[in-house]
Amino acid sequence: MSKVRIRFLRQLAASFMIAALVYFVVGVIGTERAHSQSKKGKKATKEICITFDELPVAESFTDVDRVAVTDAILEALKRHEVKGAGFVVGSRIGNSYDLLGKWLNNGHRLGNLTYSHQDFHEMDAETFLGDVVSGSDAIETMLSGFGQKKRYFRYPFLHYGNTVDKKRQAKSFMKEYGINVVHATVVVEDYLYNMTVEKSGGELDSADYDLLLSEYITHVLDEVVRAENLAREIVKRPCHQILQLRANQLNALVLDELLMALEEDGYKFVSLDEALKDKLYDAPEAYFGMRGVGYLDMLKLSNPDLLPAQ
Repeated sequence: MSKVRIRFLRQLAASFMIAALVYFVVGVIGTERAHSQSKKGKKATKEICITFDELPVAESFTDVDRVAVTDAILEALKRHEVKGAGFVVGSRIGNSYDLLGKWLNNGHRLGNLTYSHQDFHEMDAETFLGDVVSGSDAIETMLSGFGQKKRYFRYPFLHYGNTVDKKRQAKSFMKEYGINVVHATVVVEDYLYNMTVEKSGGELDSADYDLLLSEYITHVLDEVVRAENLAREIVKRPCHQILQLRANQLNALVLDELLMALEEDGYKFVSLDEALKDKLYDAPEAYFGMRGVGYLDMLKLSNPDLLPAQ
C-alpha cells in the first residue's frame, strides 16, 4: 500500500467518524445509539469481550499495510480501554513479530489459530493437531518472553470437528496440554464487508463509505442482540459475550465507531480471562454441523444423544 493511499485511508477514517456521528444522531442506526451522548452518562449493564482472528493481518486480495492496520486497531482499542485478544496464523507471521509484540505490549492476549489456518473438517485429526502444535511453536517464544502464562486456541472457521472421533481427539489434546479453547458467541460476516473496502481500491466516495459503515455496524449490533436472545433462551440469563472479528482493513477503519456503538448499547468491555469465567463456556456441546457458528448456537443445535447425561 502506497504512502498516498495510507494517508487517504486515514483521512477517510477521520471523515467516517464525523459522518457516523451524524448518522447515529438522525437515527439511521437508532436514536438510542446517538453518539452525542456521553459514555460516562450511561451505565454499562452488559459485558462483551472483543477478539480478532487472523493476526498479524487477515489475508487480502490486495496489498495491505500491516503496520497501518495493526496501529489503527490498537489505537481504537486503547481509546475505549479495551483489553482484547488476537489469534495468530503462524504461517503468516513472516517478519511481523514486532506487530504481535504491539498487541502484547498493549495488554492484549494472543492465541493460536493453527499454523496454516486450514479447515479441520477437511483434515484428519492427526494432521490437524500437528498444525495446532506448529502454530503454537510459532508464537511460544514470544508469549513466554512477554510473560503470558495462559495458552489460548481458537478453531479456524469455528470448525471443531465433523465426526465424533475427531472432535473427541481434539478436545482430549487441548485438555492434556492445558490449552484454553476460546469460543465466540457473536459471529459476524465482517469479511464480506471487508471485500467492499478491498474492491474499492480506496476510490469510493464518502457517501458510499458512510453507507458501508452504517450497514456494517447495524449488522454487528443485530448479531449481538441475537446472541443476547439466545443466551436468555439457552442458559436463562445474560452471559459474557465474545465477539469474533478479523484483523482486516474494514475493522481498522471503523472499529472506533463500532466500539462506541456497543458502549451506547450499554456494554462494558471485559478481558478474555474475565469472559472465560462464565460457566457457559464449560457447558458440553455436541454440534456436528458443517457451518461454523457461535457457541450458543452450538449448544442449541447439539445432538442430544451425544451429550453427557445430566
